[in-house]
Amino acid sequence: MAQNQNVLNQNDEYGNYIPCGKRGYEWKVVVDPTETNEESGLFLGGLFRMVDFRLDRDEKSTWPDGIVFENVYTGHRLTFQNGVLFDLTKAISMARKTRIPKKKEKPLTPDTNPPASPIQIRRFIMIRNKDLTGISGTGVVAEGAVFSDGLSILRWLRSPFALGVYPSLDDLITVHGHGGASQVVIIDECTQPE
Repeated sequence: MAQNQNVLNQNDEYGNYIPCGKRGYEWKVVVDPTETNEESGLFLGGLFRMVDFRLDRDEKSTWPDGIVFENVYTGHRLTFQNGVLFDLTKAISMARKTRIPKKKEKPLTPDTNPPASPIQIRRFIMIRNKDLTGISGTGVVAEGAVFSDGLSILRWLRSPFALGVYPSLDDLITVHGHGGASQVVIIDECTQPE
């Protein structure tokens, strides 16, 4: 009878059979701080994978301090002390270093490619006096903005809340103005800085 390749078995130092379970479940709990005189503890004798207790950076442990895991093949021992994984065999902490995000430094030289014109974004609303299509309704039906280079965006205020991008405000009005049935009202006046 062929042995299941996903199950690994081993004998202890006295020749007793140790069922190790599925491949990867090789860390056995040998000291369980939840053990009391009445109960054997929540984890004692349980088999776990390294991924079950190895923490990511800045992650807090949910394992009780003092629990000891022993590798059933090598005898290597790990424990948690103050929420940090500690290697008892090598007497070192296995905590991963905290990542510190690098700050983006501002360039020391001024931007050599300033915008061609002062940045002026003008907001607008589209008012539809007559709904020729029967879809958008009447009144304020959309809002938008005209960027300093003339690019215009339009967002409809009714479902499905579509967004359109147009090379210019004139192009936008050509598409959505419906021959004068709609008008665009600029909210922000464009002023040139002195």
